[in-house]
Amino acid sequence: MPDPIEELENFSIPGPPMNPMPAADVRRRGNRIRRRNNTLATVGGLAAVAVIAAPFAIFAGGQSSPDDVDPAPPTTSEWVQQIPEDFPLSDQMPDGTRERDGYEQQHVDVCDDQSWTADGTKDARQATYTDPSEGGLDRVLGLYPSESDAAQELMRVAASAQACALESEGGKRWVDVVPSSLGESSVVYANHMSDAGDMFVVQLVQVGNAILQDSTYSMGGGDPQVVQQTADLLAEKSTGVVDAMCTFAAEGC
Repeated sequence: MPDPIEELENFSIPGPPMNPMPAADVRRRGNRIRRRNNTLATVGGLAAVAVIAAPFAIFAGGQSSPDDVDPAPPTTSEWVQQIPEDFPLSDQMPDGTRERDGYEQQHVDVCDDQSWTADGTKDARQATYTDPSEGGLDRVLGLYPSESDAAQELMRVAASAQACALESEGGKRWVDVVPSSLGESSVVYANHMSDAGDMFVVQLVQVGNAILQDSTYSMGGGDPQVVQQTADLLAEKSTGVVDAMCTFAAEGC
């Protein structure tokens, strides 16, 4: 049967005459209008930012405008809450991969509390490839109510994996936290299940309010180079899916 590592490799209007106002009155009226417009154009916490920033724009010789204010972050109702039907979840996974709604964990973690779950997600979809003799590949996408919810979950998993790595060091089953090539919003760790070298490598990536998890089973986990190679291959094969996750980012694609 094929080894999972081998499978991994294969967005001036004229008007009536008027008496001019004194310059001081013009400035005062202009300031009042400018402050009122800034207040109406912003919401929540950004209102305070606009009021503070307006004097700096005036002293700099410029005039504040809506284009000078950063857009407000999306509210919970504005984040994508359902995975699009055409989302390429199984991109670059082997023939025979099956997709399903929801999530059932396929890999085994050394520490129970380090596992990512679909708890708290608004929607989840899973793609699984199973090799009866060698294990297989698993990928799941979960959408959270907001970006901050997803970020908190990623931080929880990262902290749990680090804690498990310390607790299991020197044991018969242990965890390695592996450098990730996908940036700081990602976590990669290896579950070493025995001295024989069998392991599960797990990768999590967050984009916007979404978390993508990839996992695979492999042999040869006693060699750090094999661990890193497996982690790098997971990252390479998930690149297309991670790129497509821009649809869940605040700025879109």
